[in-house]
Amino acid sequence: MSNDKQEINSADIIALANAQLPEHEDFIEGVKVEKVAAQHGVITFKGESFLDKDGLPTAKSMIAFNLYKWLCHHFSNKYTLID
Repeated sequence: MSNDKQEINSADIIALANAQLPEHEDFIEGVKVEKVAAQHGVITFKGESFLDKDGLPTAKSMIAFNLYKWLCHHFSNKYTLID
């Protein structure tokens, strides 16, 4: 990872992430980043998980997980969360 990362706050990176999501080829309606956190230089994104009424994953759950993971890789190399 580069040492030239730009500092960013939670609200701004959530807005950027939500703007980027529809550009991904696997995007599905309803995926939206609601929370962000950083640990050991890695930024993680959380949002809708598409669980069923029993709290179990659905077919959309893996797609959502992969989209949040994609954001993690995409933004962790560019930004440092400051709040």
